[in-house]
Amino acid sequence: MDDDDQLESGGHATAAREHVYGFNRATMWERDQIPAETSDELAEFADLAAALPQAFSQLSSTLERALADQVLSMDSMTDESDPAMAIGVARLHLEEARGLAVDLHKHLNAARNATAHIISQGVDDGQESMPWDQP
Repeated sequence: MDDDDQLESGGHATAAREHVYGFNRATMWERDQIPAETSDELAEFADLAAALPQAFSQLSSTLERALADQVLSMDSMTDESDPAMAIGVARLHLEEARGLAVDLHKHLNAARNATAHIISQGVDDGQESMPWDQP
């Protein structure tokens, strides 16, 4: 069993966020990455997006079980006084997010397909030959 298997669900969510932030930092100034590498990264993000609908459904089910199995109340930081109402609203948003994740997967997969067959000839250093450099 590796360290990832020992994380609780919240730890996995936190790790996913941190990895995406790390990706954003690592690619912020990327210039030499070839389109095939970008295509591979798009495939990974498409796979991630494909897993999100199940995660959102499971979160919704967790809230439903909490409502059925636990004694719930609301804190004083909200005007909402009914936990059942708050859970109902959250579940509606999760269902909407589930559909958006399906669409996200479709778009990321289409972007991957669009870039999968691009061949790079290397980085253009921006220095075109000058007329006096020509024979």
